[in-house]
Amino acid sequence: MQRAILVGINLKGEFFDIDYSLHELKALAETLDYEIVYNIRQTKDKPDPATFIGKGKVEELGELIKRYQADIIIFDDILTPAQNRNLETILQIKVIDRTYLILEIFQKRAQTKEAKYEINLARYRYLLSRVGMMREEESRSGGASGSLSSKGSGETQQELDRRYLENEIVKLQANLLDIRQRKLSQIERRKKNSIPIVSLVGYTNAGKSSTMNSLIEYLAAEDNKKVLEKDCLFATLDTYSRKLTYNNLSYILTDTIGFISKLPTTLIQSFYYTLEEVKNSDLIVYVVDISSPYALTEFEITYKVLEKIGASQIPFIVVFTKIDKLANQRTNLPPQILSYVSQNLTSNISYKEYRFTFINNKDKLGINNLAEAIYKELSANFLHLHLNVPYSDGKMVNLIEEHAQIIAKTYLNDFIYYDIMTDEKYYSLYAKYEESNQSVS
Repeated sequence: MQRAILVGINLKGEFFDIDYSLHELKALAETLDYEIVYNIRQTKDKPDPATFIGKGKVEELGELIKRYQADIIIFDDILTPAQNRNLETILQIKVIDRTYLILEIFQKRAQTKEAKYEINLARYRYLLSRVGMMREEESRSGGASGSLSSKGSGETQQELDRRYLENEIVKLQANLLDIRQRKLSQIERRKKNSIPIVSLVGYTNAGKSSTMNSLIEYLAAEDNKKVLEKDCLFATLDTYSRKLTYNNLSYILTDTIGFISKLPTTLIQSFYYTLEEVKNSDLIVYVVDISSPYALTEFEITYKVLEKIGASQIPFIVVFTKIDKLANQRTNLPPQILSYVSQNLTSNISYKEYRFTFINNKDKLGINNLAEAIYKELSANFLHLHLNVPYSDGKMVNLIEEHAQIIAKTYLNDFIYYDIMTDEKYYSLYAKYEESNQSVS
């Protein structure tokens, strides 16, 4: 097990608390089995352009490396290629930054072809600005291997490496674009069939996958295959979708990638198509680990990422998980989070009691309330109708078959009886065929 020293700086005007950020960095490092032997921090107006932390701290870091026999230094922020190179030259030890660490975790966890494409795209973008460093490191270690092992030296070889990375980036972008187009087609088909999309979003390890599995189990989904859940950061990077039905209303529930503070720009760019799925949601379920001492910060980070991708104004429900970990299980909303939600999320969305609910996935406490809350929000725009459509009206039959959720269909002598759930925007087209000429909700 490699011994690591963590390094963080507290910059003026920084959104992230240094204690929280280093706590998170420690958890990330431990995910890759690093043993954290020490962490140092400092307060600065701005990073030192040469070494990020300045000459004095570099000397202190050198002493700590000897004292704790460290194998690697992990910085909590993104280092420039020059800073990275200078630190390794001075300290004579491997130095990585937060972006590199997260990329390593993602590389290890990616399972699907899409996730692997996204991770490789992020890695290549990160490496593109570090081609020279890679070549120097390979020279020190006695040679290169793999895709960057072409013979040559100096600037010419760096240009070859750069061209290779640029070509791979173009290929990956094309592959991801193909996947995106297929996904958008699926989304359009779902919307055409009046099937709403509900996305679970939240901080990594907040309990999204556990919540999804609890709903799958509670609603006895047709596709009852559960998703991976594990008590660790970024247990999965893949997006999973399941079709669920409650009170005759079907919807697609999607489990998305977990968020984290200081999520590298390269990752946000590479996972854009995955995150874009959230933009097409009819409802967002914010999953918040209420037992976390940083619950408010984690909620803010999740909201800010959704703001970046233009999904912050979608109707929402906030579900507080892991209430079993609280010594005194709360029955009232945490005031700080409620205040933040009221100030940021409800500006264009009316406050409703059911928008906030508590669950415990271990014993399924509150899952029924969550299922009901999702139904209430989605059904606000849906109608439950009973229609008698003459066989001669093929156009209406096609409209129903294409745009409604069909609960039951019976072929009678003179007409087809339909029991459907449908988006209210189609009501004027269906009205004359309704049995009672009134909607049933």
